[in-house]
Amino acid sequence: MTSKGKRKTAPAIDSANDLVPPLDYSFFSLTTSADALDEESRSPRGQKPKKTETGKSPAKCVRINNNNIAELDDLDLTLEKMLERPEDVSWLDLSFNEIVKIDPVLTHYDNLQILYLHGNGIADLREVDKLAACKGLKKLTLHGNPIDAIKGYRHYVLSKLPDLRVLDFSNVTKADRATANCWSNMNGINKKPKKKKEED
Repeated sequence: MTSKGKRKTAPAIDSANDLVPPLDYSFFSLTTSADALDEESRSPRGQKPKKTETGKSPAKCVRINNNNIAELDDLDLTLEKMLERPEDVSWLDLSFNEIVKIDPVLTHYDNLQILYLHGNGIADLREVDKLAACKGLKKLTLHGNPIDAIKGYRHYVLSKLPDLRVLDFSNVTKADRATANCWSNMNGINKKPKKKKEED
């Protein structure tokens, strides 16, 4: 306790360890994620991006939003060349591109917690199923895609991704979960097919 009777609290971020800002390749008119390798990441206040001894970034967050990217098949190789530890990436911003399918490459990152895909062209709700393999995913955005106009869109996403805490910048409540489960049961979502009885 301090002399004024107030409890002294530690800072949210250890002052001895600088927070590494995300790599920012937004608004570069990129057509592939690999195109980012030819650009210099934007940095706050004009600071140069931090790099390790290998010349790679220690960042865990990457923004490639507001570009013209349609395919993500080269994302893994791009992050491998860009990041010191690509397996630790925790946040990817791919919003406002031209993505129409959720590439399985996104499931390669076990530590991915935040994924922004809003403002793309994803039209098939079943594409969401692929993200079930992202066990650590907590925040997801998909609004602004054609799928968000489909009846039951939010219920479907929550039934497929039961561990989400935030969807489209809106917290997932217990009521949301209950409604999604009820909707899922009524529509046969996540229902396992019955095994055929073996013939005698």
